[in-house]
Amino acid sequence: MDEKVRWIPAGELVEVAGEKIPGGMIYVGTGRADRYAAPEPSLINPKLKVARGVVDIAERLTGYWSSYDSISAEARRAYLQWLSSGRKAPHANIGYVFLFFYGLERRVFVDAKSDPNAASEIASIVSEVERLLVIYGGSGSFSNYAGRFLAFLRMGETPPRSYLAPPPENQAYGYEMPIELRIGLGQLATDKQRVPATWALSWALADHSIGKRTPVSRCQDAFAALFKIKYEQLHGDGMVLPLNKTRLKLQYNAASAALPAQTLEGFGDIPDVTATSTPRKKLQQIVDECTTELEPYSRYLGRNPDTPDALEGLLQLPIMLWPAAARAELDALKQRIGDGMVVMSFGELAGRLRSAGALSRDKVIALARALESLHIGIEPDVLAGSKTPKAEDTVALFATQIEDGDLRASPAYNAASVTLDLASAVAAADGDTSPEEIMLLSRHVDSWNHLSGAHRKRLKAHLRLQLNQPPTLQSLKKKLEPLASSAKRTVAAFLAHLAQADGEVSPAEVKLLERVYKALQLDSQLLYGDLHVAASGASTSTAPTVASIPPSFASPASVTGFALDHDRIAQLQRETEQVSALLAQVFVDEQIVEPEEPDNSGALDDTSSICGLDADHSAFLRLLVSRMEWSREELEAVASDMDLMLDGALEHINDMAFEHFDMPITEGEDPLEINPDIMGKLPL
Repeated sequence: MDEKVRWIPAGELVEVAGEKIPGGMIYVGTGRADRYAAPEPSLINPKLKVARGVVDIAERLTGYWSSYDSISAEARRAYLQWLSSGRKAPHANIGYVFLFFYGLERRVFVDAKSDPNAASEIASIVSEVERLLVIYGGSGSFSNYAGRFLAFLRMGETPPRSYLAPPPENQAYGYEMPIELRIGLGQLATDKQRVPATWALSWALADHSIGKRTPVSRCQDAFAALFKIKYEQLHGDGMVLPLNKTRLKLQYNAASAALPAQTLEGFGDIPDVTATSTPRKKLQQIVDECTTELEPYSRYLGRNPDTPDALEGLLQLPIMLWPAAARAELDALKQRIGDGMVVMSFGELAGRLRSAGALSRDKVIALARALESLHIGIEPDVLAGSKTPKAEDTVALFATQIEDGDLRASPAYNAASVTLDLASAVAAADGDTSPEEIMLLSRHVDSWNHLSGAHRKRLKAHLRLQLNQPPTLQSLKKKLEPLASSAKRTVAAFLAHLAQADGEVSPAEVKLLERVYKALQLDSQLLYGDLHVAASGASTSTAPTVASIPPSFASPASVTGFALDHDRIAQLQRETEQVSALLAQVFVDEQIVEPEEPDNSGALDDTSSICGLDADHSAFLRLLVSRMEWSREELEAVASDMDLMLDGALEHINDMAFEHFDMPITEGEDPLEINPDIMGKLPL
């Protein structure tokens, strides 16, 4: 180094143009840092003109690849002000940070190779760059260079099997994957070991050639959890990487225009997995699937960033991705229900799960689906079209069976549900539903063997709500008025047949049925004929007359002891279909269809494409510019690994560069060099 140029060590004070600079770590002098190389851009020459007065350090007064001797006198004053104030003003223009950073690069990559004192300073230089990253990491360009600078220095000694440890944290190194990650993945390929889900996730997040949309960054925890689940579903313990031809050659392209690219030797024969297309496409598929599933939750977060754990948002997620607190509340609820039933207000249920307010119908349906995935049923049954419960309405929660969700839309279930509506309305008509009537109706449900166990369990929950909030006879009469007399007669005869399902009709049952017949505006004496026909096994579609009723059926107490058989069950099933068809339009709850909220959250575009190139050529370009020089043989291996023809790929990306920047990306044939003028222009 020229004796007129001096490195000011950390902590030593120096004064330039009236600015007292306390931190050191800069070159000061009037000569050249290296007589045979380009001038050192960070060198502060005290003889150069510096503007008088204070200059705004936030103003952009420097260009790309600036040097102290080429910037204006105003820019020199601003740079010296930034240095004298401790290199920490967050609003400072990033050009001054780079100017200082150029000097650190020279100290590490030039001086330290021959000067033991300079080598001993590398640790403090690393600390300084880490400090600058905390302040100025918001600059993508500085974050790129500083991050790769630190990673390059950390890779002096690499464990023989670094993949046995957790993957490195995903740090922003611009367009390149972290060096530690590339080494670990290369070692996995060399050892023919499966890529663990954690390493696959780090790869997917760090590889800019894998397209990622807004949900990946907005729903980080949920994306990571879902990615691991899907990866293990597809690849078990992990996919095995192909042993590709491209070798790993770690190179740091210095930010300073005065320094050549730095190469890290000693990595042996580790393959560079970033050149493989098949594993990358497999990871892209998983990323796309996860993104699609997380888009609704991502839109919710875009509109409600302050309430990520509210029920309205969680209902957009698969229940396995709900946070621990919400899952604990569900587990407690499930334990409380056990194999029985719990009744509470809908507002209490929503409040337990941290609802932020009234739930729209689509959210209530989503909640019912979430509960059903945990084998918790809810009545009213919004999944089958019931009205949306309000906060003050009562809901019944009960343990479901696997068949519940698939079968409850059957005609037999619909007819049984309507029967309970009629019966519960009649039971409550006198203003008081007795325990005997409740027990009677519950036993009715138990006796309906033509229905599945899951059906009967849901019907009991339905009955529980109907007895708690029964429909009025008047409302039922209004609904039944449109039915023709023959249809009402069919419904009544069916109810009589249903009462015979257990082979016995008690006096209390007959009394209840008499009231149902009256509600249907039918002569209650018709009931005994219907019971007789039901008992004999004949079809109830042929309604008997009063004169045909045997004397034995004149008294309800004499109706006893009919055996249940499969033929009668089959007949009952046929009749339930007929009755269900009659009542289908009468007892359908009003459904509220609400329009979906427009998505104004703004989704980021897929950033994997560079200037319109497809995914494969974008990935090729990123790897290409990771070094400043390639041999023809090395690039042939890269193109082969990526399933590309080398000459065609080079022509394609150079055509793109001419179209967008009026210059090529590559120059020469063998070796092939990267055009340094385009590096600052590519949106990598």
